[in-house]
Amino acid sequence: MKIASIACYSIAAVALAYGATAGSKPPSEHKNNKPRPQEAVECSGWHALCSLATDCVYNQVFGFADCACWQVNEQHVVATSNIKNAAFGGAPIKEETQRRCTTAHPCALDEAPVCQAIKDLLQDDQWISTYSYRGWCENWKPVECVDDNKGPWADCMTSPCEVVDNSDRPLSCQCTVNKGPFVGTDGSCDDGDKKTVMSTIERFTWNFEKNQFSFPWPGYEYVKGACAPVESDSLPTE
Repeated sequence: MKIASIACYSIAAVALAYGATAGSKPPSEHKNNKPRPQEAVECSGWHALCSLATDCVYNQVFGFADCACWQVNEQHVVATSNIKNAAFGGAPIKEETQRRCTTAHPCALDEAPVCQAIKDLLQDDQWISTYSYRGWCENWKPVECVDDNKGPWADCMTSPCEVVDNSDRPLSCQCTVNKGPFVGTDGSCDDGDKKTVMSTIERFTWNFEKNQFSFPWPGYEYVKGACAPVESDSLPTE
């Protein structure tokens, strides 16, 4: 089994978050400018993790990918713009989450409606795929996949999953398949046969120049520090 590190969510149409600058108000506080939805919310508990899956089986007839994923119990992140209501029986979980969790009033851990919706489905043994940092330090080696290498690739954020066996990856998640520039791994963007695809994110969500997410993503600053070698940072120069 090939293991590589790619985040399992595609954060389609997420706007970049900009902080307040000196002497000005945050965008959400300007006159006639409504607060924007919070880009990502944090939940706790069990979830499906597909971020290391590079062997999702692409069903070209039905247009989705079956990804074998891990079952993980830790804090995890949901991209609010990419919540799939169909995974929650058609309930307007995306709209409820974006209405309640905004840049003016961000939701803290487990305050977002989507967090409770994920827990409710687990009571019926229905799993939802989200994102957590399990395996990040060892496996996150992003590469740009653009030009002729534009997919297809699997978007697993809030995709529905079910338990299928007792293996190390016991969950099967039905992930959306997209095309276009994406973040690959291990120097490879396309295996060429299109029968298997990787669970990944859109190209614009990762800033390759700064080696970080292109917008605020919960927990990243702690993971980056934990993965870095122990050494002193340079003091700022005047």
